[in-house]
Amino acid sequence: FILVHQQHAHERILYEKYNLAFHSQVHTTQNSLFPVTLELAVPDAVLLEDLLPEIVALGYAIEPFGTNTFVIQGTPADVAPGNEKHSIELLLEQFKHFSSDIKFGKREKLIRCISRQHAIKAGQALQQKEMQTLFNTLNLVIKTVLIHKKNIRKNSSSPYLFRVIKFPKKT
Repeated sequence: FILVHQQHAHERILYEKYNLAFHSQVHTTQNSLFPVTLELAVPDAVLLEDLLPEIVALGYAIEPFGTNTFVIQGTPADVAPGNEKHSIELLLEQFKHFSSDIKFGKREKLIRCISRQHAIKAGQALQQKEMQTLFNTLNLVIKTVLIHKKNIRKNSSSPYLFRVIKFPKKT
């Protein structure tokens, strides 16, 4: 019997997906049929302007469109159509919340925020097949990260990637 917290499991899967997309510059963007205009308060507009290169690298197609205004041309495939504005606003709020945690860089905070935002929520009912897929994908992600961890330790003295991953201690 294995008990898996579906939200945390899905966050972990998405974290690895977005981390890979960010570092490999390969991302999937769902272009909007009708671009959405987003007006923000000055502090949020400044923050979005600062995060724009990283947000674009994660699959958003967003551009400045005047003072404190942006146009959203596309989003990562995980974002439901019609949710573009809310997705960016929530991402900014979560990023501001994470900003007090200085031990992580801007990219790391952004990847964590987007993973949390797009993850299946706790309590959301899943079908048996969805649960099995989630579990199998998580298992694959864990194996891949562990293999990658061994290679990094052999080839590098920087354990940066693995400070954010909590592995169970062997008993």
